Amino acid sequence: MEENQMKKSLCAVLLLSASCSTLAAPHTDKQIADTVNRIVTPLMKEQAIPGMAVAVIYQGKTHYFVYGKADIAANQPVTQRTVFELGSVSKTFTGVLGGEAIARGEIKLDDPASKYWPELTGKQWQGITLLNLATYTAGGLPLQVPDDVTDRAALLHFYQNWQPQWSPGAKRLYANASIGLFGMLAVKPSGMDFEQAMTTRVFQPLQLNHTWINVPAAEEKHYAWGYRDGKPVHVSQGMLDAEAYGVKTTIEDMASWVQANMNPAGVKDEMLKQGIELAQSRYWRIGEMYQGLGWEMLNWPVKAKTVVDGSDNKIALAPLMAVEVNPPAPAVKASWVHKTGSTGGFGSYVAFIPEKNIGIVMLANKSYPNPARVDAAYRILATLK
Repeated sequence: MEENQMKKSLCAVLLLSASCSTLAAPHTDKQIADTVNRIVTPLMKEQAIPGMAVAVIYQGKTHYFVYGKADIAANQPVTQRTVFELGSVSKTFTGVLGGEAIARGEIKLDDPASKYWPELTGKQWQGITLLNLATYTAGGLPLQVPDDVTDRAALLHFYQNWQPQWSPGAKRLYANASIGLFGMLAVKPSGMDFEQAMTTRVFQPLQLNHTWINVPAAEEKHYAWGYRDGKPVHVSQGMLDAEAYGVKTTIEDMASWVQANMNPAGVKDEMLKQGIELAQSRYWRIGEMYQGLGWEMLNWPVKAKTVVDGSDNKIALAPLMAVEVNPPAPAVKASWVHKTGSTGGFGSYVAFIPEKNIGIVMLANKSYPNPARVDAAYRILATLK
């Protein structure tokens, strides 16, 4: 077939109304770097962020960018090996681990929570399922487990005395105390503790070799300091911290995490593959957002304002009406899939669009407003779509 005929055939196959000459050329490495630098450099200045690591996934390739300091006092620069605290982006790991347990047949989302913790005998626990815990719809569990809850007995006492504000499934109220308990209960049938289950069932199969709940002593030299009010801090331990906000990792491992979640078909471990897919299923609709297991999704295309405004804590942490998706809708490729996360000294953001095979990770050693992160990420990905 002659060259002109081949071009015409290609146009027909792609169902393009315009000529093939209008097809956008792929972005070059330099164009991607220029875009990231143009957006991230002023962001760091505006938010007084000491250091950042960014990964952009585009057409199967990961582009890394590092900025600033991991340790100001030691004049240690951020590198691709620098370890950051993920904060609530950890919930995406918890969701996938829970999905993996479902795939194994160890748990069911419609099981009552009390099946896995029989000591939850309070009447308020009747009708509260693992799904309710995983998706913040149990009835109003608080954002944090109280600081004075320091052991299993105190944790049980806390949950036994908690009283819901709404019936299960009525409203979504974002809560570490909700998904944290889900994570704890989801691994019970495995006979492992949460850290062991996460390591053997998620981290290791995906070769996330620099991702931990507890950073090993040999790796502490790579562990960035977070900064709060100009002072270096690391996250403090607490009950259900591992399940809700405890993962520490590098930009390289987070890029691999995005790749696995964006293209689960490439995951060799069948149970883990199913777990990833289940985590991006749509269980509830809250406005324009769909709640998965850890992950949150919006239909793509979506306006920047919708994503940015929805990330503001005034909305993200507010009790909002939940509409059940029954049966749950399987993962939709035309989605903006994302999650924010913060600890006292770190701020993270992850977003990807499976249909476009593009994604971004932004890790910073300062917590700064979610809308600023989301806006920057959206503007970067919008140039690649």
